[in-house]
Amino acid sequence: MSLKRTFLAAAVAAATLPATAAADVNVYGRLNLTAQYADLGGDDSDGTTRVATHSSRLGVKGSHQISEGLEAIYQAEFGIDVTADDVFSNRNQFIGLKGDFGMTTIGRRDTALKLSQGKVDQFNDFEGDLNALFRGENRASQQISYATPTIANLFRAEVTYVTEDAKSQNGDSGFSVAGMFGDANYKKQPFYAAVAYDSEVLGWDVLRVTVGGKIAGIELGAMYNDQERVDSSESFDGFLVSAAYSLGDTKLKAQYQDADGSNKFADSGSVYSVGAEHKLSKQMRLNAYYTGTSYDSADNDSVLAVGLRYDF
Repeated sequence: MSLKRTFLAAAVAAATLPATAAADVNVYGRLNLTAQYADLGGDDSDGTTRVATHSSRLGVKGSHQISEGLEAIYQAEFGIDVTADDVFSNRNQFIGLKGDFGMTTIGRRDTALKLSQGKVDQFNDFEGDLNALFRGENRASQQISYATPTIANLFRAEVTYVTEDAKSQNGDSGFSVAGMFGDANYKKQPFYAAVAYDSEVLGWDVLRVTVGGKIAGIELGAMYNDQERVDSSESFDGFLVSAAYSLGDTKLKAQYQDADGSNKFADSGSVYSVGAEHKLSKQMRLNAYYTGTSYDSADNDSVLAVGLRYDF
């Protein structure tokens, strides 16, 4: 059965659940599209216009109380690319348990290191996303994870075990661990910090340190990322800094990322982005941005884009 048919069957089943069960089911999604003028160094032409999709998705998630203090949780999320022939792709898909002990999951899910990034990436899901130069943005296809409860509303930790049978593990198991301090959304506390490490996850060892804060409507963030190919002694490191300022329903954003290294498995160079995001309503927002990429050993790219994002 194709991925498309599998998802449609799951969506129909969720929609037809009895009312008592449906209370625990949340069908949700996001469409995030931009119209772009892209000048890609690898193209023969000077530039091209296109429509791009950015981590659009459709999913089902929810929970069910098993007993006092113990819940079953689940999520089945699929990526949507409206510009491709293969519309659907896999995103987070797992089941788990949640209670006073914390949370544990099994299935496909973001690793601890990926989750540790918080909100410092102001151009997440767009061309200026931190994964333009950094490794570690992994959604492991075969993972078992455990997250501690939040201690004193300040600290929590998470660990991800990736099985050796998972794609791109080359027969070796991997671990991802993270310790997170503060609030990534800057609501309970106006600061956030995290230290995370991947060991042999999808062929890479990665150390990541993230800090961020918000005061008087200004968000500032920084990240250090050091990565090393498991089957190579060559290392590759870099940093990211970001800033944003909110004016009512409009957020002005800027970000710069730089990475240096000398190996054939990753590009070195820099990426800079400037843009704005305006909330038209709770569900709809307007995005406009410019992203330029300068590679040390490849042609430079640039993208000028304007688009809409709708959450439902």
